Amino acid sequence: MKIIKILTLVLLLLGALLFGTLAYNGAFQKVNVEKGTQGGYWIVGFDHKGSYQEIGPTFNKVRDMVNAENIDSNLYVGIYFDDPGKVEESKLRSIAGMIIKDTTYLSKLKPNYPKLKLFSVPKSYSYFTELETKGMISMIIAAIKAYPALGESITKDKAAPNGQGLAFEEYHTGFTRFVMQVE
Repeated sequence: MKIIKILTLVLLLLGALLFGTLAYNGAFQKVNVEKGTQGGYWIVGFDHKGSYQEIGPTFNKVRDMVNAENIDSNLYVGIYFDDPGKVEESKLRSIAGMIIKDTTYLSKLKPNYPKLKLFSVPKSYSYFTELETKGMISMIIAAIKAYPALGESITKDKAAPNGQGLAFEEYHTGFTRFVMQVE
């Protein structure tokens, strides 16, 4: 009888810990999809090919460059070109980068980073949502929540994705903006 009480207590504590972890990391956040113009800036970054979930090391290259070159930027952006439901995982294309104020950054950085690319994120009508993110677990949970909600809103409104099929994420301090352009 005593073992059953101890096991019950342990299970309750584990359940509370799991619930608390999920709550802290945003599993119960409401996703509010908004519509409006997003983008309209330049980024410098590095190409990534393969699973979107494995883009982390490419972002590390961007952060290392920012630190080594003493660049005043803390707004990182991930651009995702392909629909993972339609393109083989090994062929998915993306860019990990940072927003820049001036396109001359590329000429200053290119000698030390020959694979660095300049990319324009066009200003375009979009569906977007912002979710609180505190770390890797909350980023994963936010992406799992954001993209289905964005897709449902686009489908409901019968909005067609733009020619590029551009989706991007802006990583702000404390939250991530998930964007799908439709024009």
